[in-house]
Amino acid sequence: MLIKKSESVKHKNSKDCTVWEYEFPSQKFSYATALINGRYPEQKRVTNLGCEEIYFVISGSGIVHSEKGDFEISKGDVYFFEKREVYWVEGNQLFLSLVNAPKWTPEQHKIVD
Repeated sequence: MLIKKSESVKHKNSKDCTVWEYEFPSQKFSYATALINGRYPEQKRVTNLGCEEIYFVISGSGIVHSEKGDFEISKGDVYFFEKREVYWVEGNQLFLSLVNAPKWTPEQHKIVD
């Protein structure tokens, strides 16, 4: 199954974060790309209640501010988020490949504090 970028669904999650979701029928995982240039979320922190997530850095740089510490990320790095890990991200033209397992849904994603 081929999914062209032109078929991805663009979401503006905040003024500093845009996500392109590639939709396919699997419930085991999901895939998206994201561009963060600034802070995401704009205030507070976020967590995912239903899935684990991998950020693979395609380009740019940033810092993952997690309850586990602060981690600088740049091209070629991978950050693994455990389910329910609380975090926020600071990005400088941070372009990411996102893999979630099981499939990500908006209801799982919560702003906290």
